[in-house]
Amino acid sequence: MKIENIIPVALGKVPADIVLKNCKIVNVFTHKIEQGDIALYKKRIAGIGDYTNGKETIDLHGDYVVPGLIDGHLHIESSMVEPVEFSRAVLSRGTTTVIADPHEIANVMGISGIEYMIKYTEGVPLNIYMMIPSCAPATDMETSGAEISSIDTIRLVTKYPRVLGLGEVMNYPGVLNTEHDLMTKIEIIRHLYKKIDGHSPGLSGKELNAYISAFIRSDHECSTQKEALEKISRGMHVLIREGSVAKNLDDLIGAVNEKNERFFSFCTDDRHPDDMITEGHIDNMVRRSIARGIDPITAIRMATINTASFYGLRSMGAIAPSYKADMVVTHSLEDFFPHIVIKDSKIVAMDGKIKAKIIGNKREKYISRMDGNFKTPYITESDLRITSTSNKTRAIRIFNNSIVTEEEIFDIPPSKVPDVNHDLLKIAVVSRYDPNKSISVGAITGIGLKYGAMATSVGHDSHNMSVVGTNSRDMVIAINRVIDLHGGIVIVNNGKVISELALPVAGLMSHLSMEEVAQRIKELKESVHSLGCVIDDPFMVLSFVQLAVIPKLRITNLGLVDVETHEFVSLGL
Repeated sequence: MKIENIIPVALGKVPADIVLKNCKIVNVFTHKIEQGDIALYKKRIAGIGDYTNGKETIDLHGDYVVPGLIDGHLHIESSMVEPVEFSRAVLSRGTTTVIADPHEIANVMGISGIEYMIKYTEGVPLNIYMMIPSCAPATDMETSGAEISSIDTIRLVTKYPRVLGLGEVMNYPGVLNTEHDLMTKIEIIRHLYKKIDGHSPGLSGKELNAYISAFIRSDHECSTQKEALEKISRGMHVLIREGSVAKNLDDLIGAVNEKNERFFSFCTDDRHPDDMITEGHIDNMVRRSIARGIDPITAIRMATINTASFYGLRSMGAIAPSYKADMVVTHSLEDFFPHIVIKDSKIVAMDGKIKAKIIGNKREKYISRMDGNFKTPYITESDLRITSTSNKTRAIRIFNNSIVTEEEIFDIPPSKVPDVNHDLLKIAVVSRYDPNKSISVGAITGIGLKYGAMATSVGHDSHNMSVVGTNSRDMVIAINRVIDLHGGIVIVNNGKVISELALPVAGLMSHLSMEEVAQRIKELKESVHSLGCVIDDPFMVLSFVQLAVIPKLRITNLGLVDVETHEFVSLGL
């Protein structure tokens, strides 16, 4: 588009491509609602006001028009569907822009995984921006499939215009200890005037000052209003998260007021397909915020212009001349739901159903390369044997709808694990990348499983396989089936697979549609709940048990990790 061509349209001297008539326009700059028309030219907004001259006219009959919604931080891989299918799903809910961090697939496939996410989504009618993973591997306490070096970071940031900066810096101890490689990546990005995303749960005081001193200006890990307000007071932009397990909106929304709302945005981080289908995406966060007392235009600002401004997306997040024609039409602000979704001046969805044809770039070329990097041989029951002679067992305590864990000590010898009567189960992490096997075995409580085993190849962030079970036989069958599938979730009972979902794209994503994956996950949940599991979303919770950057006790393929001391600890005491 040439500027000289849009100006006559804005002046009303040349017909607009499309005129949206009779709109109630939500102005995120003035915090007011304007009555008027919207003139569109190519993929842009030419003007707002009184426009009657258009090649096509769409009468909105007084409906509200808001900017396309923006997700400030997410991992597409957590949707368990290919990125093009993900685009189809979120567009139908009014999300027109996402800031994605592909560190899940980067830990599995390296640069090829990042380039798959970028190249395969070229031409998709969703603005997909990327942050280059800062921590691949996330820590030195696990085996990862690949490493993203400082040189890789430079190449990716300078080669691809859709790369906005450095992804969440989870290794906050590395920042505080000024680790050389991490400091190099940060220095590269900040001298290129790119953004650096944060990940600092619970960090406060001087440690928070030190972390922010590394030019890390955002955080999506706040869990209390006090934490969010302290981080905003130190210059951070807080992304309120509502994922499938980590749900922070209810706890944080009370911190938002008319004086600080511009420093808040929304993000989903890790969200399963069943939640997207039943609850929605960023639209769900807008609805719930309004229900909790937030002014509707403030909630819309948090879902649009606040995020666009923070990430420097100068043509997004508002309905104004020269901005991208990405908009959502809704009947009501108080009961916000995307009636019509417009992307680049085209209607792409209506009433939650996609209308546009969404095709990825050379699908077979890119999909075929994402084989999951499975190198480990089958395991045997002897690989899961516990040899500790201690009298007490150190177990990982998990909680429903939380990714935080605690340590719990049982007066039960490790050799007696699993002990179903005390909800003490065996857990094992098996590296998918080691041809010579790399396995650690531990204990976990809080799941409630009475029979069988469940295994998954989704394990943040290196995505080694994990399995929890009431007996070693079922655990072995579950892991070996995951290997056969080149990734997936498997439920086993009495030596038989009773439910499974294949995830052949990097061992993280399915070839199926969002609706099909959601149905499979529903069936998986029903299967594992029938075996006694008491966790609402056990697969999401299990996927975070390996994440050795969030307190307190985790397990990787190398052993049990005390996150607070950054040390390995023993199973027996």
